[in-house]
Amino acid sequence: MNRQLGRDGRADPLDAHLTDLRACLPARTELLGGTEDPRPIAALEALALRLALPLTRIEGAGHEPWLERPDVVRAQLRRFVGGAVAG
Repeated sequence: MNRQLGRDGRADPLDAHLTDLRACLPARTELLGGTEDPRPIAALEALALRLALPLTRIEGAGHEPWLERPDVVRAQLRRFVGGAVAG
C-alpha cells in the first residue's frame, strides 16, 4: 500500500492529459511565463519540455507578466506573430 501511495503522490495529474492538450493546441504554440511567479518556473519548464514547446521567460514578472512587464510581453508577442507571418 505504501508503494502505491508513494507512486500516486509523485504522479503528475497532467500526464494523463498531455495527448488531449497537444490536440487542442494550435500548430504554432509557445509558452510564456514570469520568472517571479509564485508558482515555480520549473513546473512551466517541465511542461514545455513534455509538450516540446518553446518557453519564453519574462524576467522580473510574476503571475501576470502582461500587467507587470507589458513592454517586454508586447515585444515577445510581436516577435511571435512576426515569426508566424514570415514562416
